[in-house]
Amino acid sequence: MKKSKVSSNLSYFNIKNWHVVVIISVLVALYFHEILFLKSFFWEDFLYQFYPFRNFAAVAIAGGELPLWNPYTFSGTPFQADIQSALFYIPNILLSFFVTGGKLHFYWVELFIIFHYILAGVSMYYFAREIGISSLAGLFSGIVFTFSGFMITHAIHQVIICQVAWLPLIMLTFRHALLKQSLFYSIVSGLILGHAILAGFPQISLYIVFLMFLYFVFEIYFVVREKEFKKSFLLTLFAGKTIAVAIGLTAIQLLPTLELAPLSQRAEITYEKSIEGSLSWEQLLTVFMPKFFGASGAQGSTYWGPGAYWVFWETCFYIGIPALVLIIFALAGINKNKYTAFFIAIGLFGILYALGDNFLFHKFFFSYVPGFDTFRSIGRMTLYFTFGGALLAGIGIDQLSKLYTENNKKIKSTAYIIIIIGLALWLLTQGGIFQPSKMNDSSIQIHEIALSSAITAMVLLLVSGIIILLLYRKKIQYKFVLILFLLIQFVDLYLFGFNQNNSKTNPEEYFGRTSNLVEILKKEGEKEFFRINARQGGAMILDRNQGMIDKIFLMEGYTPLSLQRNFPPAKDWNGVCDLLNAKYRIAVDEKQRRMNLVTVDTYLPRVYLVNDMKIIKDETDLKNYMESGEFNPHTTVLFEESPDYIPQLSSEPVMGKAEITEYFLNRIKLRTYSTRDCFLVMSEVYYPDWNAYIDGAPQKIYRANWNLRAFPVKAGNHNIEVKFEPKSFFKGFWITLITIGLSLFGIVYSRMRKVNVKYNKDQGN
Repeated sequence: MKKSKVSSNLSYFNIKNWHVVVIISVLVALYFHEILFLKSFFWEDFLYQFYPFRNFAAVAIAGGELPLWNPYTFSGTPFQADIQSALFYIPNILLSFFVTGGKLHFYWVELFIIFHYILAGVSMYYFAREIGISSLAGLFSGIVFTFSGFMITHAIHQVIICQVAWLPLIMLTFRHALLKQSLFYSIVSGLILGHAILAGFPQISLYIVFLMFLYFVFEIYFVVREKEFKKSFLLTLFAGKTIAVAIGLTAIQLLPTLELAPLSQRAEITYEKSIEGSLSWEQLLTVFMPKFFGASGAQGSTYWGPGAYWVFWETCFYIGIPALVLIIFALAGINKNKYTAFFIAIGLFGILYALGDNFLFHKFFFSYVPGFDTFRSIGRMTLYFTFGGALLAGIGIDQLSKLYTENNKKIKSTAYIIIIIGLALWLLTQGGIFQPSKMNDSSIQIHEIALSSAITAMVLLLVSGIIILLLYRKKIQYKFVLILFLLIQFVDLYLFGFNQNNSKTNPEEYFGRTSNLVEILKKEGEKEFFRINARQGGAMILDRNQGMIDKIFLMEGYTPLSLQRNFPPAKDWNGVCDLLNAKYRIAVDEKQRRMNLVTVDTYLPRVYLVNDMKIIKDETDLKNYMESGEFNPHTTVLFEESPDYIPQLSSEPVMGKAEITEYFLNRIKLRTYSTRDCFLVMSEVYYPDWNAYIDGAPQKIYRANWNLRAFPVKAGNHNIEVKFEPKSFFKGFWITLITIGLSLFGIVYSRMRKVNVKYNKDQGN
């Protein structure tokens, strides 16, 4: 499709591309100024998960280690295989350059997130221009997308923002690949898509790929309608190349993640679980009144709508009243722009799918379409409404310009409709429609929240309608209308969400509040290896992921893809802690409302030798035996399969010693001495592809004591090295490397071919 000519009314503002970059950058800086000036801080998952993740990875890379394994949380867990580690997402790698004093300051991660808002706005502008939207209207689309409810409420979910920021650029290059039948753009689109997937949120990855599929079907429809079957085949071929490049580029991440997934606590998800965080019919009101049901943010929660407090951000799809008003004008020109119909369709689909069990779409996709049965919080599908709505608003600006040039009466009728809606909303609020029938303290607060949201929507609707009416009556110039709409749109979204993420909890102070305790633990850790049980019920003396900040070994952790077998069964909790080498354990005084760490002397060492073994292959039988109290881990090790070599068994203690000499993220060096053949037990979490080398000879490691590692060791002195060598990672590494090589070759080849074609054409002339 050729870009449409900008009307004479918009020629006032035929702004240049770099102007847009500057404007969006300034607006983003203004929106997040409190965070930029360290007056406020990102909160929730940023604090509890993503900052610890980024710190751990950046520090490891800066120190010359690739963090495939994380020994500091959940008694040890795969790190790179957890897709939210986003280890190979390029901006995350760059964070390693900002490590100082053995830590990554949280501010760099905050800046990194804020940068992605600029990327989102600028890339949306370029995509809008690509489909024929004028420059100023494209800027409007960029503002709507960047500061939408979806983007702002998900600022705490770094991985979501990092993926969504690339969405317009993915669609732009994918469109080029299809319409230009270009190898170059197929590869570039695949590389951008793959890189976005590496940002680490598979649910959004699925939604992006499915959106690309819908767009592909949309373009194919028009080709087939013209009976250009050869062209339809070529479009399919170039679309396939894009997906192939993306899969190849992400193999280094996807293969380890696919290995981890069935071993994680999210291996299976029920239909009932999948509809958590879905949209309800009454929440459709929030398209006009985003905080009608209250809000949940860094300042606390006033949310009283369907579901838990976090449903607020999982179902927020507000894009601003001015944007909604302009979408009405886009609808008026639906016959003049084929993309208008597409964006309307995906917007409606996003909302209807997000309704979950309240509509039929999710049930169908959950049952019959691979991938859609894997995730909960399906309210995130409102991303489609946000994406489509932002572009429709831009189209609406251009359509309004055309109607104004034609002095079309549709402007007047639309203005009256908007004013009537605003007045109706005002009358409803005055009539007490939002007031509960029985008032108490709680219902009064609910009423005030709903009333405030309704009044805000009413004012914005009335102002928008009056401006459009004045435009029609030639009372104000068109250029001022555009400026007013841009300002009102930004102010609307600013007032909606500027304080959403402004927490007063400084991450440095949060993790530093226990600095004295951490220093004691680290000093003690220089003498021996041990873990810490830092949580009991709701009490928590150290943050779950603090191990990744301070390099201390914790039993606890926080990540969606934690292993199913985190904690071994035992007669009581102390038995669990003993097996996991927990020397320090939280003690809670309920009466005094105090907590502290206490030491115990019953914990098992990190590595030790035993003479006896028992094989229990059935998981239920193993669990029952370990919980019965008959199991003595000091003398016996439990296997679920027979080891390749079984020493002569004895219930007597081993005459010998095992000690760790060097400890790294992905490998451990040990020395052992024993007077007889025995078993070496490691209080390290078992996972496939941990391999042992005894005096250089390979030795298989077996899962022992439910979730730990053990293997036979012969009598005498031995130097042992245990390494994490995941085959899935190395296989993925080579696939990714080959994909990068072939992609670079394809890019160079396509550019050279284009130059040669141009040269031959010039020679012919």
